[in-house]
Amino acid sequence: MCDYNNYQISISNELISIKNRIRNFIGNNHWGEDGRYKEVILRDIISEKLPGSVSCGTGFAVGSDNRISTQIDIIVYRNDIPLLFKKSDFVIVSQEAVLGMIEVKTSLTSGNIEETVEKSHENGALIDRKIFNGIFSYNNYNSNDSAELRITDKIERALREHSGKVDHICFGKDNFLKYWEDGLPQGQPNNKYRLYKIYDLAFGYFISNLIEECYIAVCEQPLPRTLKNVFYPIENTKEAYTAETLIL
Repeated sequence: MCDYNNYQISISNELISIKNRIRNFIGNNHWGEDGRYKEVILRDIISEKLPGSVSCGTGFAVGSDNRISTQIDIIVYRNDIPLLFKKSDFVIVSQEAVLGMIEVKTSLTSGNIEETVEKSHENGALIDRKIFNGIFSYNNYNSNDSAELRITDKIERALREHSGKVDHICFGKDNFLKYWEDGLPQGQPNNKYRLYKIYDLAFGYFISNLIEECYIAVCEQPLPRTLKNVFYPIENTKEAYTAETLIL
């Protein structure tokens, strides 16, 4: 029988293992290079799972009013819409092609959470429709090894000021935050963030949500049941693992 839960855990293990392998070579003296490699590691894993009609790179997006984003660590885009520019993995895309964008951080901390959310919000606001707009942090909040995360005043202030445009945040491998706009889970209020404590599964669930949204956008149908079982293996859904809810 397939073990989808351990498959998703293996994604976390793979990301952490490759990150640490690179750190063994470059040590602590090349923080800029270290950050870029973290983007490449995540981008490669995402690329393996995207539908064939979707790609990802790094670069800029141009909005419908001809404004351009700041540099986006990972842009996920449709292949059936012409790119404005492409050189290797560096792209400039029109807002019509964008399916998702991700800001990649080594750590989210009390010192950078508001700035990071603001940057992601402003880039997402250039796109005139809903897309996946996520922040992926390799370490738990404040680089603390403890998985016990709460929605602090700084996190709440950042989310309230920029509500909805940033809709997925991964605080290390154990904590996953998702914005619910349409009242899901069933019977719950609209417009809320939910923090899930899903040990070793946050990386996998972050990526799975991205892949599902891309699939729905390009295939115009719900995710097949088999893929749903693979992407979301927690029995009785992750709602049982809700740590906090922030209603906006």
